[in-house]
Amino acid sequence: MKEKKGLGLSRKGFTLIELLVAMVLSFILIGAIYGTFTSQQKSYTVQDQVAETQQNARMAMNILLRDIRMAGYGMPDGGITIGQPAKTYSNAIHITKNGKQQSFDSITLVGAFGAPNGYLVRTLSAGSTEIFLRTSGEASHFNTEDNQYIFIGGIDKLRVTAVAGNKITLNGKTSVRFPTGILSAGVGSGDTDIPLVNASGLVSGDVLNLGTETLTITGIATNSLTVDTDPGTAGNQGISGDYPAGTIINPIPVFRVTAVGYAIDAYGNFTREDKALGVVADLAGNILDIQITPDDQNDQTWYTLTLTARTRKPDPEYTQNGGFRQRVLQSTVALRNL
Repeated sequence: MKEKKGLGLSRKGFTLIELLVAMVLSFILIGAIYGTFTSQQKSYTVQDQVAETQQNARMAMNILLRDIRMAGYGMPDGGITIGQPAKTYSNAIHITKNGKQQSFDSITLVGAFGAPNGYLVRTLSAGSTEIFLRTSGEASHFNTEDNQYIFIGGIDKLRVTAVAGNKITLNGKTSVRFPTGILSAGVGSGDTDIPLVNASGLVSGDVLNLGTETLTITGIATNSLTVDTDPGTAGNQGISGDYPAGTIINPIPVFRVTAVGYAIDAYGNFTREDKALGVVADLAGNILDIQITPDDQNDQTWYTLTLTARTRKPDPEYTQNGGFRQRVLQSTVALRNL
């Protein structure tokens, strides 16, 4: 850099060579920063897709494992016959190996899956051929065709012959007594009188659960119970908590028994089909393969489940599997209700 003086003034500046050097250094620095940024961005994108793939596979695996554990729960002897056209499912689990157009396994399970479809609204006596659920909406989960198989209180496996409002008529008699009821009004701490929607069938001495509390019935007047939470202490001891109207005392669940099928469709979606209703739900995408094998061909209680998923988009820099990264999950599960 040169300095020139004239007329008492000092003028300073950069030469053209200095400017060019500065520009070249700037471009090199910017290029390095940009290269680092794009490399980090690609790495982030790849890891994000891999994480999404793992989450997809894990969700699909968890749902299938849950249903496999419940397979056989509530299944009547001889299996069930449902669907259009009607098909009989006689086993709790049925595996189709290597179908005509697919190498993955398809799986069909029979049982009572998910949350209860309803709860008893009143006590059910042994030998009864009718049950009453809380609402007609709950009873509408059942019919005399594809939704006829019913499982009551974890004990009785029967079929539905008629549905009218919240009343369900059964094809046989119930085998045990289920004491229960629903609060018609809220109750609070210290209360010993418990109002029910319908107290029929309950008797003094019945022991019921309300939340985490245990109630012993000491008296009944129409649809109101007198209860004691501590029979070892003189007098009736009241409840300790607060419970709103509609709370179930001694909940007795009622389940619909059906068959569900798991498969992979042509688009790579992992699907769950309700065989009775013919409704198919997509559970996860980009699933390549599913294999399920009994650990002991003679026992067939324990199964090994292997699920393979891939990323949603290909990675141009990944040379295997067409650029799609894959993840494999494996788990062992037992059928608990055979």
